[in-house]
Amino acid sequence: MKNNIFFILLMGFLISFQPLAAQSNAQKFTVDGIEIIMKPTVKDIINVSVYYRGGVTNYAAEKAGIENLALAGAPECGTKSFSKDAFKNKADKFGINVYGSSTYDYGMIGLNCISKYFNEGWSLLAEAVRNPVYNEKDFDLLKKQILAGIKNADADPDSKITKMAVTSTFENTPYATDPVGETNTVNDLSAREIKDYYYNILLNKNRMFIVVVGKISKEEITSKIKKAFGDIPSKTYTSFAYHTPEITSNSVNIEPRKLATNYIIGVVNAPLFTSADYAANSLAFSAFSENLFTEIRTKRNLSYAPYAVSVRLKMPYNYMYVSTTDPKASVEVMVNEINRILTKGFSEKEFQDTRNLYITSNYLKEESTDRMAASLGRGEILGNWKMDEEFIGKIQKTTPADMTNVFKKYIKGINWNYLGDEKAADEAKDAFNMKVE
Repeated sequence: MKNNIFFILLMGFLISFQPLAAQSNAQKFTVDGIEIIMKPTVKDIINVSVYYRGGVTNYAAEKAGIENLALAGAPECGTKSFSKDAFKNKADKFGINVYGSSTYDYGMIGLNCISKYFNEGWSLLAEAVRNPVYNEKDFDLLKKQILAGIKNADADPDSKITKMAVTSTFENTPYATDPVGETNTVNDLSAREIKDYYYNILLNKNRMFIVVVGKISKEEITSKIKKAFGDIPSKTYTSFAYHTPEITSNSVNIEPRKLATNYIIGVVNAPLFTSADYAANSLAFSAFSENLFTEIRTKRNLSYAPYAVSVRLKMPYNYMYVSTTDPKASVEVMVNEINRILTKGFSEKEFQDTRNLYITSNYLKEESTDRMAASLGRGEILGNWKMDEEFIGKIQKTTPADMTNVFKKYIKGINWNYLGDEKAADEAKDAFNMKVE
């Protein structure tokens, strides 16, 4: 009851806020050959994110981590005008954050700062994008930090099971390559190789686009981009042709490890971001996630935090997760819940609760400049930068039958991934082989 009252009050505020939000729709334009997506806001925080298309499709598996190191190192390993310390000192003085990284579908260098110090922030971002030098000493330190992160991720069960799920689901595709890299691949990368990769592969107007969100005019950002990036070369760039593997039957990928609990992820098919099924799938898996929590945690106390989620990538997937001391019982509940939905469909209450949560969360997201920028950037990478602004309209048009139909359409089999006690995995063998029907 309290949640319903809170939702009604919150929606009243959000409805009153809508006219203001509608005045700040994003627009797309081109500056000197670079595509710009811009969303003006009244907020004092400005985010500028420079995106580089391609992600793990840009390099061979034996070079895993090269792009992440190149983009993380751009603001961390010195530039032509700033040493590492000078860069950091200026950033700290004005509360500026410049950062870089790469993931499966793209890489980016971003800036977050208050509008009062945007000129100072822009000077650092422009240097990181245009003139990184990858100082040997600074690069070696960054590489050690990334290697430590890889080691920690491998030791962390949640990180490990997620990597197992992606690697097994996307075997023989670019996603089988971890964008952060492996210990051996990162160890072999040199500062010179990173520098060559950045300038010869990534720094290309046809591969890049820029997202700008905040209190800044189109004229000002246009002038700054022309001056800073006008002479970046334009080279031929052909995007990778993705072919998402389809999961049509059950499979099990087991890695034994002595742990206090066992970690399980079951992967199923998902629609593309640009698909007409996308909104219904998002709602369906959000409702399914709530059902798993009720059935596994609340009713049976088999796990602390089971959930299901839809992952937005060029090759998308849905998955369900549980950590448990009773794998057999937990997996049985998951499959039984899938089959219940496939047979009976989603109820009106499940639909209404999930839709209300999505609408509320979307408007609350408007409070964060960097999240708005990230949504626009990811949307552009996935094929529709306007999706973020169109999404609520699509959600409002979705029905319980749409949710049920998309659930039936995409769940044909499950790729199970298991990290933990081998004996318990063997005892759960029949559960892993349970059919969805």
